[in-house]
Amino acid sequence: MAEDSSVRRPETVYQPYRKTLLSARRIEELSKLRPAVAVRDMVLCWCVIVCAWAMVAFHTTWWTVLLAIPIVGTRAYALMILAHDGMHRRLFPGFRANDLFSDLFIVGSFGAINRINNRNHLAHHRLLTLTVDPDRYKYSCLNKNTPLKLVGYLIGGHVALSIWNVLVGSNKSSAKSEQRGYTLRDLAILVGWQGILWTAGVHFIGWWAVPVLWYFPFFSFALLGDNFRTFAEHTQPEPDEVGDTHRLITFDSNPIERLFFAPFNMNYHTVHHLWTSIPYYNLPTADAEIRDNPAAVGLEWRKSYIGFLIRYWLSLPIKGCGERREGKAIRS
Repeated sequence: MAEDSSVRRPETVYQPYRKTLLSARRIEELSKLRPAVAVRDMVLCWCVIVCAWAMVAFHTTWWTVLLAIPIVGTRAYALMILAHDGMHRRLFPGFRANDLFSDLFIVGSFGAINRINNRNHLAHHRLLTLTVDPDRYKYSCLNKNTPLKLVGYLIGGHVALSIWNVLVGSNKSSAKSEQRGYTLRDLAILVGWQGILWTAGVHFIGWWAVPVLWYFPFFSFALLGDNFRTFAEHTQPEPDEVGDTHRLITFDSNPIERLFFAPFNMNYHTVHHLWTSIPYYNLPTADAEIRDNPAAVGLEWRKSYIGFLIRYWLSLPIKGCGERREGKAIRS
C-alpha cells in the first residue's frame, strides 16, 4: 500500500527525541525489569476484584452491585494496562515467561492471548501518524468532527473495529516466526478462564454475575476507558495533517482521573512511545528526566483528560479536517 508522501514517517518526526533526551546508558538503566513488581500489582488487582465479588455474594442488593461495577471495572482496566506491558514483553525477561504470565493471569480472563493481541499494538507504535496505523481511527479528527460523531466514538461506536483489528486484521499480517492462529494451549487458557468465572459467579452469586460483574465492567471501564485514553493522548484539535507532527502527549492528571483513565502510569505516554523498553513502573522517572530538557520542545504536557475533552468538544467542527489536499482527499 502506497503511503501519503506528504505525511512524515514517525521515525523522522520522533527519532531526534529518542537520540537526545536520554542517553543509551540511561535508557538501559530504566529498562531493567523487576518481575516481582508486576506480580505484586497483578495480585493486588485480583484481590480487589475478588473482594468486590465477595461483597455482592455476602449481601446481594442493588447498591452492592452498583458499587462493585466500577471497582471491578477500574481494576480490570489496571490489569489491561499490565497486559499492555506484556504486549511489549516487558513483564518478564523471556518471551515465553512473559506470554505465559500474561495469558494465565491477565489477558486470558479478557478472552485474549498475548501473542495474538500484541500484533495490532506493535503496529500502532511502528506506524503512529501514518494513514496505515491500525489505531488511527482512535485519534484522527475525521470520525470525531461533530459532537454526534465524538459521542458515538466515546460510547463504543468503534469497539467492534478494535476487536476486529486485534483478532483478525493483525493476524493476517503476523510474522511467520510466530504462529498465527490459536493453539490448544491458548484455547485451554481461554476456556479455563470462562469456566472459572461462570462457576464462581453462578455458585456464589447467580447466573447474572458474569455478565453484570465482569463483561459489563470490562466493556464500560477497560475498553471504553482505553479508547478514550488513546484518543486523548494522541489527538490534537486540528486537522490530521497538522496533528501528525505532534502526537506525543503526557497528562499531569489527578489521582481520580488516573484511576479511571490511566492506571499504572499510562498517563506518561510520551516516554512510553519513545522508549517502549521502559516498564510502566519507571515511566515517571523517565518523564521527570526529559521534561525540562530544551530538546523536548514539541512534546506536550496536558493537565486533565476531562479538560482536554471539553477543549476538543468546544473546537468542533475542526476547520480543515478532511479537506482535499493536492487533489486527493485526506484519508485515515
